Amino acid sequence: MPSSRRPVAVLLALALAAGCATLRETGRRAADGALGGVRVAVFADDDARRTGRLLRGAISGALERREGRSWRPVFRTLEPAWAVASLEPGRYRVRFDARLDPAGAPEDLERPVARVVEVRAGELVELELVLDHVSPGVIVAGAAAVVVAAVVLHEWLDDLGLPPPPPPPLADVAFWVTLDLALHTPAWRGVERAPLVTSHFPLADDLVAARRVRVLFALSEPILADRLAPDAIIVESADGRALAGDVRWDAEHWWVVWEPAEDLPRDATLTARLDPASIVDAGGLPLATAEQFSFHTTR
Repeated sequence: MPSSRRPVAVLLALALAAGCATLRETGRRAADGALGGVRVAVFADDDARRTGRLLRGAISGALERREGRSWRPVFRTLEPAWAVASLEPGRYRVRFDARLDPAGAPEDLERPVARVVEVRAGELVELELVLDHVSPGVIVAGAAAVVVAAVVLHEWLDDLGLPPPPPPPLADVAFWVTLDLALHTPAWRGVERAPLVTSHFPLADDLVAARRVRVLFALSEPILADRLAPDAIIVESADGRALAGDVRWDAEHWWVVWEPAEDLPRDATLTARLDPASIVDAGGLPLATAEQFSFHTTR
């Protein structure tokens, strides 16, 4: 093996062993009309990406549009796969900054991950985020073995001149929305759309072990905090008993949050409901539809 190749291969292997997150553009496909779109999928590691298994759990993602010298958020969600269509051509940024722990509290990523893309008319740009390039088992087995294997494999493939394997098709999108940026840009007016729920936590029918779990509804746009009622979110047991808790608006993430006042009942099925009447955007429009889901607690 030529000596000039060794440093590159070793550095590549060390980077993989570090397990850093990467967000990259994987391709573009034709989209109808004169507008564009963005499609995103999130995977825990390379093995999950190869098999098309989306991240299990909630991750805070945002789509931002470049306006002048700043980035203006136009969409947020907790879903591991999502798409936003009907975007005006321009420069956008896809950004991830936190995951939710089992109790629903945000945990910052080791470092925020972001990617700037050009949205073009008639194109859907596709991106994927891989949070960890090396599985925990490989790391435990020893970084030295990873380095040796990476060097050998790199040189062997290079000598054979084989093309890299094609990436798998992008996973199915969990949330797809046609976005009217008139809601977020003062210069664009005349279009009205009611706010939507883009995701929630816990997942529907999820089994949660945490004693106190925050219930979150992520919205497609900001709302008027002073219109948020104390009972905007109601969490009920199977017998219809409402659990005590406090409701607040998280303006940074566009979340409506319910905080339990005490431990949740165990071995129970709970239903969370979001009242559309108290979810009102800056244009005075209420939530498009009432939202609810159920989850379960362990013994």
